[in-house]
Amino acid sequence: MRAVLDEQERARVVDLARKHLAPHQPEGYRLEVLAEEIHQDDDWYYVVVKPSRSDVRSYDYSQRLAEAELDLQEKENVKILLVPALPS
Repeated sequence: MRAVLDEQERARVVDLARKHLAPHQPEGYRLEVLAEEIHQDDDWYYVVVKPSRSDVRSYDYSQRLAEAELDLQEKENVKILLVPALPS
């Protein structure tokens, strides 16, 4: 797995992730795409998503990430995995 260093490619992946995550945003906090934490392994992009609040558990939003991933794969024909990060 390697970090995506190309700025245009990273921006494209971030924009797609944010676009398809938008309809699945929860109430009370936001799920934020961490642009600096994008990695690629073969055809797959791994995009770390972190909640805006520190008291949210990953299982509270993992279903939202899975739904957004399906949207991405079906509508954009791109392989992006939204990886839940624990808040710091």
